[in-house]
Amino acid sequence: MNSLQKIGKFEAIALIIMITINQIIFNLPNTIIMNTGSSAWLNVIFVSIIAILFCLLICKLFKNFPTQDIVDVSEYLGGKILKLIVGILYILFFIFIASIFLRYLSSSLKLIYFEKTPIVFLLILFLIPVAFAVKLGIKPTSQVNLILTPIVLLSMIIILFSTVKDFVPERILPIFGFGIDKTFLIGLNNIFTFACFGYLYFLIPILKNPEDFKKIAITSTIVSAIYLFLSVICLLMLFPFVAFSDEMLSIYLLTRLIEFGKFFQRIDAIFIFIWILSTFSFLSITAEFISRIFKKLTKIKNHKEMSFSICSIIFSIALIFNGISDMKYVQNVLLKYIVILVVFVISLIILILANLKNKRKKVL
Repeated sequence: MNSLQKIGKFEAIALIIMITINQIIFNLPNTIIMNTGSSAWLNVIFVSIIAILFCLLICKLFKNFPTQDIVDVSEYLGGKILKLIVGILYILFFIFIASIFLRYLSSSLKLIYFEKTPIVFLLILFLIPVAFAVKLGIKPTSQVNLILTPIVLLSMIIILFSTVKDFVPERILPIFGFGIDKTFLIGLNNIFTFACFGYLYFLIPILKNPEDFKKIAITSTIVSAIYLFLSVICLLMLFPFVAFSDEMLSIYLLTRLIEFGKFFQRIDAIFIFIWILSTFSFLSITAEFISRIFKKLTKIKNHKEMSFSICSIIFSIALIFNGISDMKYVQNVLLKYIVILVVFVISLIILILANLKNKRKKVL
């Protein structure tokens, strides 16, 4: 790969963090709170520890494949057939994530600000810049994302800490919510909140220094865990968890509480604008990964030419969903188990088996 299209350590960290931040914006804390109640903050700590341990395991398993991604490892393990299966699986996975996130934000914007605007127009408005971003390549996209990520993180910090005055600490009680089993056993499926690992699997080949992979993976996972915890604990202490049956973006509800004196009220539009920019970044990153996987599977010379085709597919799938109520079901049920199956089960099994094969070859 052209060295000019490879990214540095901080660009890679920002890329992974942006994936998680977008999940937080799109009601990820809501899903956790609905599943575990007042123990959601405890569940996030537990799941984050598991995620960090999983991250360390992934880094160790990739040591024997220092320049390869999960598709390359699949080819090493099972030849072109397994490579094709895993590649298609991840293309569908990324398209699915991009489609539901795009439709969720577009539907939310329509509900909040643009009631009379056709949803088709909002979807196209998002995807046209994304198509051009893919044509530019991963380097410009990651550089813009590196600038945008601190702004998005700062906006989240402002939201979280500006509402401290309204906290009701008693709302995090009872400490085990719906029960210990729901918090630690059944609640383990909240590991899907770290769907960013799906992007980590494809990061090594685009790094300037692949040896930085472990630092990037651990740093981005820890930062993601911290922001996830802060958002959940903040929402818990501001609203009773039964309030999260509402279809509105939960983080947006926090922005409605922020006031800076009498002259600066209803500043939620500023945060919405920042989130729109973060969505552009998220969709551009996802579309870029899709195009790279497609190139790897088909051997086309220039994957950038696929940008408008990829965006058209994302657009078509986003139209399938009827509204926010459908999106909530998809996010709370389908997405959860798809992430667990693809990212945490299938990919892990492939990496383990590939390492066993590699070890056996060395012994022979």
